[in-house]
Amino acid sequence: MAAGTRLIATAAGVNLASAAVTAALFVLLAPLMAAPEGVVALQARLALAARLSIWPALVLFAMVAGVMAVRGRFQAFNPVEDTESRAYRVAQRVLSNTVEQTLIFLPALTALSTLLPVASLGVLALATALFVVGRLLFWAGYAVHPYARAPGMAMTFAVNLIVLGWAVLLAV
Repeated sequence: MAAGTRLIATAAGVNLASAAVTAALFVLLAPLMAAPEGVVALQARLALAARLSIWPALVLFAMVAGVMAVRGRFQAFNPVEDTESRAYRVAQRVLSNTVEQTLIFLPALTALSTLLPVASLGVLALATALFVVGRLLFWAGYAVHPYARAPGMAMTFAVNLIVLGWAVLLAV
């Protein structure tokens, strides 16, 4: 097997394994998640989704701060003319991808919060936790090597697929 083919096969295997582990964690932990008390009315469900959205927002804020810190460290203050370091390009790509993933996750989480049976609302916190862990793994992996971002990306993809897919199934 050629080196390029082996690399693609390895990357695909890592992504599939990470997504499978994430899905398994979701399935195994979901029954253990207690429904939050007093969250029945639509307003309370939306408030729950809003409270949970603080955690992905905190990750995004940390990533913005990371981009700023890297820009300052390498004295690349002019984003149009200054040379971008590798660290800056990595930080910017991590932030950009996280914005994209978060724009999928938060509306899907909010929709799911309005559609789930009350007894299942605890999975919203689980989904949020797995999403945040996935983004942090993505960030850490990318800092090591672009290929090392795969487990975090696959974890995020799996969470988004579960949350969005579940919301769509309940909506139709």
